[in-house]
Formats: sequence, structure tokens, C-alpha cells
Amino acid sequence: MKKVIIFIVMVGAMSLVHMHAQTSIYETTAVQYLQDHRAKFGVSSMAQLKLYDVRKGNAGETLRFNQEMDGVTIFQADVTVHFNKAGVVTYVAETPSTRNLRKISAVPALSEQAAMAAAKVASAPEGEIMHEEVKLFVLNNDESGTILVYRVLLESFGKPGSWEVMVDAQNGEIISIKDIAQYCHHPHHQKSEKPVTGAKAALKATGTAYVYNPDPLSVAQATYGGNYVDNNDATNASLDAARTLVTLDDVEFDGGLYKLKSQYVEIAEIQAPATGLFTQTTPDFLFNRNDQGFEAVNVFWHFHQSMKYINETLGIACLPTLNNGRVRFDPHGQNGNDNSAFYPGGQYLTFGEGGVDDGEDAHVILHELGHGVHYWITGNSSSSAQGLGEGSGDYWAMSYTRSLNLWPSTAPQYHWVFPWDGHNPFWNGRVTNYSATYPTPNINNGGAIHANGQIWATTLMRIYDIIGKEKTDRAFLEGLALTNSTANQQTAAVAVRQAALNMVGTHGFICADVQIISQEMTATGYNMPAYSCTDLGVADVKKDLYSIYPNPVSDVLNVRMTDKEHQKGRILNMEGRLIREVFLQQGMNRIHVAELEKGNYILQIGQDTAHKFIKK
Repeated sequence: MKKVIIFIVMVGAMSLVHMHAQTSIYETTAVQYLQDHRAKFGVSSMAQLKLYDVRKGNAGETLRFNQEMDGVTIFQADVTVHFNKAGVVTYVAETPSTRNLRKISAVPALSEQAAMAAAKVASAPEGEIMHEEVKLFVLNNDESGTILVYRVLLESFGKPGSWEVMVDAQNGEIISIKDIAQYCHHPHHQKSEKPVTGAKAALKATGTAYVYNPDPLSVAQATYGGNYVDNNDATNASLDAARTLVTLDDVEFDGGLYKLKSQYVEIAEIQAPATGLFTQTTPDFLFNRNDQGFEAVNVFWHFHQSMKYINETLGIACLPTLNNGRVRFDPHGQNGNDNSAFYPGGQYLTFGEGGVDDGEDAHVILHELGHGVHYWITGNSSSSAQGLGEGSGDYWAMSYTRSLNLWPSTAPQYHWVFPWDGHNPFWNGRVTNYSATYPTPNINNGGAIHANGQIWATTLMRIYDIIGKEKTDRAFLEGLALTNSTANQQTAAVAVRQAALNMVGTHGFICADVQIISQEMTATGYNMPAYSCTDLGVADVKKDLYSIYPNPVSDVLNVRMTDKEHQKGRILNMEGRLIREVFLQQGMNRIHVAELEKGNYILQIGQDTAHKFIKK
């Protein structure tokens, strides 16, 4: 019997799109905290703080602030302040971008239109413009000093790259031109071999698709060679047998046609070459690898499954802020070259061809999606410094593929990233048993961000092998969500551990997990600050100044305070909701809790101390 799956658009069903709000009860506290620690966190006395994003996650609440000069945002000078569920500041992402900041006029002499025209001449886009934007910023760095600029982003159909052009807003001078797309590997690596296009033969099935899960070599436990070679995109019996039949649980049916468009993902024609959208009159997307439709459905299925896992299984809200919250992708782009990229301007992804098509290897697919996830979970403020972005992409790819348990831990391929697309005559691929430690020399130079990203990915995979996939994924995603646009591996390491610490007592986290994370991060060379953890779930940051007992408690909770003459306390439930405020004095205090329902609660004292107690 043929099963017809009809995709119905539910208006308002995607409530997760509203994961980032702009208001928080902690805003005043956060601003005061930043002002009290200006020098430490890079907050300039000449700048005003403007809250632009609030994210509530499993680890607490994160507030993101731009620094502005007379209403104009200072470029990459964003700071984040994170509160755990007890309302205590546990992490601040600082910025170096306001060092030596000087006061300038924030009124441009050049118009936006003139800046855009100058940027187009300088960057020479080709074909249709797929995305363009222009915004005024104060740019402050060692090379330019403090100047007013227009930041122009241009992405075109015929020229791969997300071209960032900085234009002096006073005289129209081009300050810099840079491709900020985030690639699978260094853009200078290109394969000369390209696939031969041919007829697309659709096979009838029932809501299913053929994919590589994750790649033919891993499925067959084979090495590159013999029947397992690209051979100009030709297929054979061995490569066909390596396919997996999967269910497409969400495709769009409109106007009599099925399209690779789901709640989370949508195919698009974004970049040359133009190969179409592979719409058809049945939901049967069954292709051989020599069909262009194979890469299309392979990317679609892996994207959909990964985004569904993040948003539904983990319950971590993470969606693009464009295209109605869908991930847009072009399975055949990059002008046919061997590379793939995430484009932050249009928030889409394109996959190259040549040699092994990038859309055939789940590692490449999920690595690039990892760049998008990193961008969206940080409120569109991700960082590529020191290979953080590349290592995060490698981790996201390896986290999934290792969970399939295809390679034994004794096999070299256990640690291989891109085992089908790389580790072959076309390019060397990467690994997650990288021997280098942090920091390394010239960590930001050229292709070094890809090489040194292996330090970050290797560390995360060591943690993964000890505490498991789901907890590592949670700590990784919630930790990245605390970071900002100038974060590096060091600051991200502290953020990931802090996220895990904030989740102790929930989602299966215990203090032993935090200890493992700290141990492995330290072994890599990251400087991990001292911390305190109890398996009740809240770190006692000043436990020598405050004590509570009995715990668990039935009627009266005793609180001894030796720190200050008086302090305000707040009792919260484990969701962070305020239950009651109490007034505490130096010495012994008695809090009556008999009327509280049985369960776990947090007593927050001031802004930097919290204790968890159990009402029995």
C-alpha cells in the first residue's frame, strides 16, 4: 500500500523560533555587574550597553549586550552575562575590542547606497546577488584605530564566498575585504575532478530515501580504493549496497509535487551550478550516487535529523533567524569546486562537487551544519578565533557518526573526520586524536584554524567517550551559547564546563561529569579556574560564609550568615521561578518552609551565592 505523507504548514507552530527574547528580569543586575567590572570584561567608559538578546536554556539565562557609541554598535564588542537558575552570575564573555577606544563622530558623511556601490566594485560579485546587507559600525582595532565604517556583506550566485567589505563611512575608502564564509577545509584545497551530470532517475517508493549513513566506507568497514573510489561520481554494486533506506518523516507536498522542505530544512538554488530542486510527484527520493538528487536528499535527511535532535530530543532551541527558522541549503554549489561553506549573511549552506561530492559524506554535512548551529545558538555572534568554529563543526560531525558504533576504537578510522570525502588522494581530512595541546604557535594564521580546531574537537571527543553523547552534546551546545563573537578555545572551555556545572542535578549531570570535563580540558592545556560542586546541583561559591541546615528539611531551614549584617534571600524552584523573598541578618536565621511542596529548591543569597535544599 502506498503511504502519502502530506506536509501541512501550521501557523505559529514553530514557537521555538522565539527562543531569543529581548527582555530579562536580570538586565539591571547584569548592567551593574558589567559596570562594576569594566576593566576586567572590556566594557568601555565611553560606551553604552544595549541588551539585544536573551536566551533561556537548560543551564540558565544568558543576556547579550552590544556596546554602542552614540547609538552606533561597536563592531565585535559584544559581551554576555550568564545567570544560573538560581539567578547567580556564573560566566561573563569579555571582549578585547574596546582597548584604546577613542571618541569619534558617529554621523557618517557617506550614504548606505554609496557604501554598497563601493563594496560591489571592490568585491566584484558574479551573477545574481543572493544576499546583501549594509550596517553602520564603530570599528576599533590596532590597524585602523577607531573609525566609523559601513560593514557590507555580499553573497552572489556565481562567486562563492560571503564577502565582508569594510567601507570608511566618512570618505568611502575600502578598509578591508574578507571572505567570512566558514568552510569545510581551507579554501585553497580544490579538487580538479568534477562529476558528470546525467539523467535523474526517480525510483518509486513509500516516503523513503536512500542515503549514506554516514558514508560508504564506514558502513562497509572499507578503505578508499578498489570499488570504494569516487571514479568521477560513478556508482557500482558496492557503493549502492552501502546506502541506507530511511524514512523521510517530513517533506512538503504542494501543487501535486513533493519537495525537500521540512519543518527544519529547505533545499534552495543558491549558488552555481544550477541543478534544480528535485521536486517530484511521489515522495520517493531514491537515487544512486551518480544522480544529482542523491546529494540533495542526503544533505536534507542529515540536516533534518540533526536539527530535530537538537530542538526536540535535547530540547535546546536553536533555529536560523531567517527563512522562517528553516536551514536552507544548496547540495551543488561552490562553482563545482571541492569545498562547502556556511554563509552567515544569508544563513544558508552550500556543498561543492569534484572528487567525492561533499554532499555524500555526513561528516562534511554535519560539520557545516555545526557552523550554523554555533552561529544561531550565540544569537548570530559566533567566533572562529583559534579554530573554535572549525573544531566545533568537527565535533558536531563526529558526535553523530561515532554514535553509530561502526568503527572499533582500535581502528584509525574511529578518529577520522571526513573519512569518505577526505583521507584519500584528494585531501588528508582531519582527526579527533590530535596530539597537539593548547595553545599552539600561529593559531590564527591561514589554514591553521582548521588544523588547530582539532585540539578543541579532540578534547570534546575524549569527554564524549567518558560521559556519553547526550551529556557532552548538552554541555557543548549550552556552553557555546554563553560565548560571544570574540570567544576562543580557552573561553569556550570554561563556558562548556560552567554549563555542565549549572546543569548538575538535571539532565543526568552529576559532579563527576563536571570533574571529567575539567580534567580533560586541563589535560589539553586550557586554564580551568577552581570551582565547587555538590550533587545537589548548585555550586556553593561562598560556602564558608553561609551555611544551611538541616538538609533535607521538613519545617524550619536554619541559615547561618557571617558575611554581612543583612542580606536579601530568595527561594526559587528548580525552574528559577521566585517562590518567596526573605530577609537575612548576620548570625542565625530561621526560615519556615513547612508550606512548601515536596521537592528541590534553591536559596539565593545576594547575587553570587546559592544553596540547593530539599523539602521533604
